[in-house]
Amino acid sequence: MAVSSAGVPLFAGIEDLDDMFIATMDEMDKEVGEEISVPYPLWKYLEDNNLFEFRDDIGNYVPVRLLDKPNSTVKDFTHYDDVDNTPQDALSEAKFAYGHTVGTQMYSREELTKNSGKTQLIDLVETKQKQLKISMSNHVGTRFMDANDSDGRRPMGLGRVLAFDQTCGNIDPTAPGFGYWNPQRMLKSGGGQYSLATEFRAGIRRITRLCAYKYGKPDVYVAGEDVYDSWQEYAESKMQIRIEDVKQKKGWGNFEMFPIYDSVVIYDQNLGAKDVWALNFREAVKVRIHRGTNFVLEPWQMMESKVAKKRNCLLYWAICCRHRNANGTGTFT
Repeated sequence: MAVSSAGVPLFAGIEDLDDMFIATMDEMDKEVGEEISVPYPLWKYLEDNNLFEFRDDIGNYVPVRLLDKPNSTVKDFTHYDDVDNTPQDALSEAKFAYGHTVGTQMYSREELTKNSGKTQLIDLVETKQKQLKISMSNHVGTRFMDANDSDGRRPMGLGRVLAFDQTCGNIDPTAPGFGYWNPQRMLKSGGGQYSLATEFRAGIRRITRLCAYKYGKPDVYVAGEDVYDSWQEYAESKMQIRIEDVKQKKGWGNFEMFPIYDSVVIYDQNLGAKDVWALNFREAVKVRIHRGTNFVLEPWQMMESKVAKKRNCLLYWAICCRHRNANGTGTFT
């Protein structure tokens, strides 16, 4: 049986076409990991600033140990008072399961036969590669931003970190002793919402103050359209900058984002127009990716019982949180 240079069995009768297809695909492989860029501005920001955590070895989940239990033996004493010798537990553990994303490239003998011309074959190669890149990047971006919990297949979405009173990392913030495991909310002291038209700065100061109390101010704010417009207007009037100039200088392309006061404001159309997220990627939230499956393509293989070949593109990844209360969200009226 004829095989390609990589040892893949070739379809009988069209060996030259099959080998050319595989060779052309293999030549394009080096671009796949670089070109599968998730079309979401926050992912782009993390990628450009090397804020992903890459690991060579992973377990079933990302363990995050939380020093959340006080030592109850601490007390005031005098002279010969007895000390408290009660044994102490110190830690809880949050568990963030990995998600496993796969996309499959396939082609059949019939496809090669019907695209036997050189131009047609090149078009087929490019179409298959483009189809996989677009589908993988859109799927990962959707999972990245959503508020779903992990389920053994999909990873936890970033929105879950900001979902008040919802379980995150297998810890329920409504359970006794875990009230700290909740995100902050941009509410007034009496519980009311801030008006975007008249209280924009007050609302942003409030959510920043709450998130920054223990772990430092958020380094990223993700804003819906109306909030982003208000922030852009404020920045351009106070700092004498043009957001378009900053965007081009930073190489952010078509994405709308700009730095302000050691943080970055990012527009994302997936948020409601008056919504804002405050996120701390320095200390609190991480996106972890298994280096060996970072949009990595497996070798070609014959499909059982079919006159076709396939290969998989893999990504194993997780979103984990160390300090959930260093992040927050809010909605203006």
